[in-house]
Order: sequence, then structure tokens, then C-alpha cells
Amino acid sequence: MIQLEIIHLRSSGEPIDSLTERISKSIREGGEEASTLTLYRRHGLETDLAVHVRRHGAAGGEGPSDLALRLASELRAYGLVEHTLWEERR
Repeated sequence: MIQLEIIHLRSSGEPIDSLTERISKSIREGGEEASTLTLYRRHGLETDLAVHVRRHGAAGGEGPSDLALRLASELRAYGLVEHTLWEERR
């Protein structure tokens, strides 16, 4: 089962470019690995950032990853955060 965690940040003014560097640093320091981690900036809105953590997991199992929980917690200092977990359906 493939799981996708989406962490959506609506920043209260912090430049998105500096936040992406902080996110990258946090991931390196945490020593955690995800199958795929992708950062997105919302087109036309400089204050929105989405972090997608794609990983393999058990169907209906594990819940949010430690990596995504930590990122969501750290990003709350910069604005409103929504963290959701999605499971792939085949």
C-alpha cells in the first residue's frame, strides 16, 4: 500500500525559499528517509507551500510518519498547517 502525506502550509510572511532550505536541513538532521519527498509552491500565491511524503505502508495501518509529524510541528511556527494522510486505492 502506498501512502501519501500532505503537509500544507499557509505562511504568515516567511519567504518560501528560506523555508524550503529549513525543511531540507531538518530532514538531513533527522536522518529519516522517505520513499519520495517533494516540495511544491502554489502557483500565483507566494505564501503557500505543500510537502508531499510518499511512502510504502500497511493498508489501514501505521498512521502518520514521524518525519511528516515533525515537519508539520516545525512548520506551525510559520503559519497555518494542515497535515493529511492518504492511502492509494487500486
